[in-house]
Amino acid sequence: MRISGKYLIRRSIYAVLTFFIALVMIFIIPRLVAVNPVDILAASQQFPPSVTKQLIIQFGLNQPVYVQFALYLKNVLLTFPPNLGYSYEYYPTSTYQLIATALPWTLFLVGSSVAVSALVGTFVGLYAGYRRGSMLDRTITYSSMTLRALPYFWVAILFQILFAVVFRIFPVAGAYSILDTSPAFSPEWTLDVAYHSMLPMITLVVSTAPVYAIIMRNNVADLVREDFMNVAESKGLKKQRILISYALRNGILPVISIIAVNFGYVVGGALLVEIVFGYPGIGTLLFNAILGHDYPVIEGIFYILAITVILANYFADLIYSLVDPRIRYT
Repeated sequence: MRISGKYLIRRSIYAVLTFFIALVMIFIIPRLVAVNPVDILAASQQFPPSVTKQLIIQFGLNQPVYVQFALYLKNVLLTFPPNLGYSYEYYPTSTYQLIATALPWTLFLVGSSVAVSALVGTFVGLYAGYRRGSMLDRTITYSSMTLRALPYFWVAILFQILFAVVFRIFPVAGAYSILDTSPAFSPEWTLDVAYHSMLPMITLVVSTAPVYAIIMRNNVADLVREDFMNVAESKGLKKQRILISYALRNGILPVISIIAVNFGYVVGGALLVEIVFGYPGIGTLLFNAILGHDYPVIEGIFYILAITVILANYFADLIYSLVDPRIRYT
């Protein structure tokens, strides 16, 4: 590994500073809307004024904002595991319980879509770059640029109408059949979950694979002009070996780094896709929390997302140096 201790310390400091800035933004942004969430809870549950006042004190909303911020930092930084508080909307359910229920669905959706989109995009871009200037290259490039410009939610709505309403190939919404009231890890339930996840996953793959395809295409298009590629072709090596052993190995390095950079965009897109398809993941939970001004749930979700994205980018730098020994961080 070509990473100096000085670079590792500097990169770690940047990650910590980024995380702290994210914590500040996570606390401030939900409170920009001057709405008391307890008032919404009291109105929906028809609580008397005495109960409403007691809840405001219990949640600490009667304290000045700077005091609330200090308590928030104390709970997330000085306690282990971090104390994310209790949901206002689903009180007395803790934020951890709500996130723990929804997070596996999002991890499954995001992890599967990232793996498939990176694989598909890489090999599509590989063939397009190797045949640069051809009709195949132009078709893949223009199609990728068009698909990349389309918003996640627009693609989700289009696919929902086309494949769920018109052709009825996939379910309209949900993560498993409504009739299955007691889900368990049985073969039937697993297949049912996979069936319901196909359309959201296809939406994410179609929206994210073009990124990898364009990057890989440009890398390979430059590599085919290199002398070692011409030597490989002049030796009479098979096309598959040239693509895999020469073009893929040398062109995939930027793709590895972009996976971590693109991870945050994929997560953001997954949240929108979950809302469209009614998928019981973090996106749907966040949407309901925003509607109910549920500060602890909003803060807890973005807290986990911030850690995930920051760590993904942090380790991408380390992995990049392992993949390419020519890379040196000093």
